[in-house]
Amino acid sequence: MEDMMETVGVAHFDVVDLDGGKSYVRARVNCHACRSKDECRKWLAGNAEGEPQSFCPNANLFQVVKG
Repeated sequence: MEDMMETVGVAHFDVVDLDGGKSYVRARVNCHACRSKDECRKWLAGNAEGEPQSFCPNANLFQVVKG
């Protein structure tokens, strides 16, 4: 999850600060249970930066944090 956050320009502490860490914990669970891990790894390997991807279960959260 940290690799995706860095790639899409989302700071770790910005997610934690949203609601006392609840969103961060939920995002970790989402990432752990994600069915798109292979797609995610491939995308991360080929992208130095970018927008949250639709295959990511945390894309909406990351977009909200980015503003």
